[in-house]
Amino acid sequence: MTSAFVDWVMGGIEQLRLLLQGVPGLYTVTATPSLFRPFVMLIVLGIAAGLVGVIVNLRSLEFNAEAMVHSVFPGIVGGALYGGIENIVPGAAIVAILAAIALTWINRSTRINEAGTAVVLTSFFGLGVVMSLRKGDMSGQLEALMFGRLLEVSDTRMVQSLLVCVIAMLVVAVSWRAQIFRAFDRDGAQASGMNGAAIDFLANAAIAAVVVASASAVGVLLVIGYLVVPGAAARLVGRKISTMVVIAIVVGVAGGYLGMQFMMANLSRPVSPQAAVTLALVAIYLLLIPVATLFEKRGWVRG
Repeated sequence: MTSAFVDWVMGGIEQLRLLLQGVPGLYTVTATPSLFRPFVMLIVLGIAAGLVGVIVNLRSLEFNAEAMVHSVFPGIVGGALYGGIENIVPGAAIVAILAAIALTWINRSTRINEAGTAVVLTSFFGLGVVMSLRKGDMSGQLEALMFGRLLEVSDTRMVQSLLVCVIAMLVVAVSWRAQIFRAFDRDGAQASGMNGAAIDFLANAAIAAVVVASASAVGVLLVIGYLVVPGAAARLVGRKISTMVVIAIVVGVAGGYLGMQFMMANLSRPVSPQAAVTLALVAIYLLLIPVATLFEKRGWVRG
């Protein structure tokens, strides 16, 4: 990725910040570039995670998402500690492809499905820990890799993450009809001649892309909230798939916005930006539970 392209993208983001400075509700996040850039990243991540999260929920791929979150860790460690901090995303992407292939192959077997997924999770994550320890006492760096540094993401890593988010959305968009068909009628999709392995790989690849995109910002351990919560929240109050997509994206974007607001609140102690964003997602989910209960009690049709 050339520095000219990075400068062009970041210049566009800065122009967007100046354009939105007078918008009510955005005063705090548009005050400085150091706040607006992570805000933009959270918005794009929320859109991508909302779209992918619907597929995760409909296809019951939560365990795959958890496995992917841990499996990319050696790529993140290798990129950061051996290739430099700017190579976190490329390193994670390489390992994510390998993990997606492994999970796709394992999911094809009914005998070792969940057990095999657990093996992939533990082996990849364990390899990442071993790699980090070979460089000596890297406890501070290890914490940053696991929990992210939202306000310290460089221009290059941000542009890389934004591009990976776009890739995740494109993968889901291209395979959307097939993913929905396979979610509701796996045998029918297979009988129609659909390549089940290819569809499963694309689903795992989209999950992997979201994990890779958020690795250096939200962290590998907290990104599971982005992959699971928006889709689960949409399932609570949405019946139609189109409605679920809209709700999931709104939840993902709102989580990033509310998390940033909470992080900048005048509190006695500083708040972790990554934790604030993740907790905001969970809070939205909890608030939607009574709404879903009210829908059920009154027999209202959920759109």
